[in-house]
Amino acid sequence: MARKDDLLTLNEIAKLAGVGRQAAQKWHQVARKTGGKPPLRMVAEAMGVEVPQANDDSPRYPRKVVVGFLKAVGYMNADESPMERHEGKGKWAPTSPTIDPRPVEQPAPDSGEKPFKVDPQSGGRIRHYIPHAWEMAGFGSQASFTSSRSKGRAPEPDGIDELERPYWFAETLERWKEGAPERKAARYAGNKPDGFTPEGQPFRLLPGTNYYAQQAAKQAGQGVQEMPSEQD
Repeated sequence: MARKDDLLTLNEIAKLAGVGRQAAQKWHQVARKTGGKPPLRMVAEAMGVEVPQANDDSPRYPRKVVVGFLKAVGYMNADESPMERHEGKGKWAPTSPTIDPRPVEQPAPDSGEKPFKVDPQSGGRIRHYIPHAWEMAGFGSQASFTSSRSKGRAPEPDGIDELERPYWFAETLERWKEGAPERKAARYAGNKPDGFTPEGQPFRLLPGTNYYAQQAAKQAGQGVQEMPSEQD
């Protein structure tokens, strides 16, 4: 049985991940374009594990660091079984939530804050990627989530992972979903509504003699000042 402190070569890392040695070589050697150390070294640092053998002519990493990396980026499930992968165009994303390699400190019991959702074994927070983040955030589909992100109408990622893909924590997605009614009201009524209907819904008065603006104002018991047209 393999031990957590076993040292794995790049060939062994590739075999454990089910990839070619070239991929393991990149994880060991190639720094992220967005900044930071190579992926395996990033995870070792996040876990607080020294990896002096990574500098040897034949690099080796502690098995617990390799497992932590594979669980973080979507090659391995929490029980160390292989995670199913759907690879297509562009960067593939994990099909299931993954485990952040950094142990997190929970809020104090008397703080009034909800505890973070974490992996019970490692204490790392649960990462959600686009294939499973959209539903938690209250979007109707992955396509609508992706489109909304491009327009700035989706939650900002909590981080960019070791393979340079965005991820979100559950708490971020849940807050976004809870705030949907307020954002919808603000989007349709503006930052400062002109009034409220008898049902309490905010509305804005449109310029000129717009019929709908007049009707909304009448329902709220307000008058509408007509605006002269450009032809007057």
